[in-house]
Amino acid sequence: MIRPRKMFTILLFSILAASIMTLPGLGQCYGLPSPGEGEERIFAQSACAGVSNDPPNPTVFTIDEEKTITKIGTYHWNDATGESPGTIGLRDEQGKTYGPWQAEGESGQGGVPNAYWVVYLSSALDLPAGTYTIIDSSPSTWSYTYESEDCGLAAVIGLKDGSENGISAPCAGDGVDYSPRSPTDLYDAGPGLVPGQYNIWYGKRTGTQIGTPDKWSKLGPEELVGGTFYVFDVTAANLGEATPQMIDPRLTNPAPGESLVWLKLSSEDAYVVCFDGPLDGGLQLAGAWKMSGHQEGFNDWKADLNLKKDGTLEWTETEGANVGANRQGTWQFDGTALTLNWVSPGGGQTSWVSQSVTEKSISSGTYTVERAPGGTWSAMRVTKGF
Repeated sequence: MIRPRKMFTILLFSILAASIMTLPGLGQCYGLPSPGEGEERIFAQSACAGVSNDPPNPTVFTIDEEKTITKIGTYHWNDATGESPGTIGLRDEQGKTYGPWQAEGESGQGGVPNAYWVVYLSSALDLPAGTYTIIDSSPSTWSYTYESEDCGLAAVIGLKDGSENGISAPCAGDGVDYSPRSPTDLYDAGPGLVPGQYNIWYGKRTGTQIGTPDKWSKLGPEELVGGTFYVFDVTAANLGEATPQMIDPRLTNPAPGESLVWLKLSSEDAYVVCFDGPLDGGLQLAGAWKMSGHQEGFNDWKADLNLKKDGTLEWTETEGANVGANRQGTWQFDGTALTLNWVSPGGGQTSWVSQSVTEKSISSGTYTVERAPGGTWSAMRVTKGF
């Protein structure tokens, strides 16, 4: 049996452990995230009391002028068990959503795992003046206390007024300037890109110098997959997959070797956007190549190959049994294997594969033909002419 004094000690420890224990000063109990150099708390509650789950009131804050947000956090004590990190987002009074962003877990008092959820915005978010509600993906485990007026405990960190992140986009020279659009026509075509990892650099432009934003922000690295259509929302700093026909019924899905990005622009401000990448060692294979190979049981051959940036290709035989034969198809490079595909009038489906690929040469390739013998092939990049 637990003696009354011991029971009181255990109860007291539990109450203290359920409190926010970051104490910058006497009477102040702020949770994570904390402001770093050049940052300040845009919104936070100082709450030292024990907490409960499932706040009955929304967590709302107001800013009187535009602020640059760098971190957002919520608290999930959850009876000393924490909660696997979910997402955190913001919603303005008009219903526009920023994010949501995947949070990272940080330990709380006593080592409780994932008691804090923290979003570190790799691209600082320029948030206009207004009132915002913090959206947490797990309200049932979100902590609150009477000190937070029964609202979920949260913190929003941003740059101090006058602070500049001093970032210059590596792709600034390729930046595209997009003027404000009609609210009924916000979408515009962006680039077709070779699949891989990219940083998306963007910034609002209020000045008169075209192509120069007030400040560059970065989203990424983001993995762009071949054959996938994306939309980048410049005001929400969000990249997501989409169905092209939802934007324009005339649009089609990109080719297997291409990642296609469209932009959702602002109706109020001009924006400058550029794409830096691929960052993951992705090879830039688009361009002209000289091929040579051997078809089993037949002859050697040579051909001109043009790999186009949109994932299509054109192949023309220059030496062999079918000089002048022209084929059109598709190509895709997944980081390891280069695959070419087309249909031959007499041979049917043809597939070419090589896993020995550099930006200047392709070797040890093999190919198969549906109704004819296959063979081997290689290619060298054409540096001048075609």
